[in-house]
Amino acid sequence: MISKNKLFKKCFLNIPNILTLSRLFLAFPLIIFLELKNTNIVFSLIVLGGITDYFDGFFARKLNLKTKTGAILDPLTDKIFLLIPLLWLCKGDFIPFWSLAVILFRELVISALRTKIIDGLPASQLGKYKTFSFFIALLIFFQPFNIDLFFNLGIIFYWLGFILTLITFIDYLVAKKNTI
Repeated sequence: MISKNKLFKKCFLNIPNILTLSRLFLAFPLIIFLELKNTNIVFSLIVLGGITDYFDGFFARKLNLKTKTGAILDPLTDKIFLLIPLLWLCKGDFIPFWSLAVILFRELVISALRTKIIDGLPASQLGKYKTFSFFIALLIFFQPFNIDLFFNLGIIFYWLGFILTLITFIDYLVAKKNTI
């Protein structure tokens, strides 16, 4: 007989995965409010997305609810949630499209690798820093105050995230080549 704890851990809809899915569904209003240029709501959605990202990882670790589904779904949701406003920033000529193309290429390759590996290829610490850098950049870009210093700080965090994108891409390809 399977214990409740083991059954709960095997369940797709555990607390961390529900939080991850909620962040995925936030992508739809994010797109709408980006197009409406309502940066106050975009800022709020990015904050909410960051909170759900933090807590899905927190609960997965604290409640020992790490699953392969979560290891694949969480980073994929992060990509979707971060790439949408980055694409919008490209469209507005705030960041160069070529840099987003490099980021997108890396994310597609790593996401494909995640589906092939038993543990889902969990995010590295540098990968978490990369995501955090992009998240901070987006918070700064969409913050409700119009201060040039903030915009420049957003650019710095964006390029830090970009550099970490390159480093983590190489790291994944080199360190994970034996598991592929």
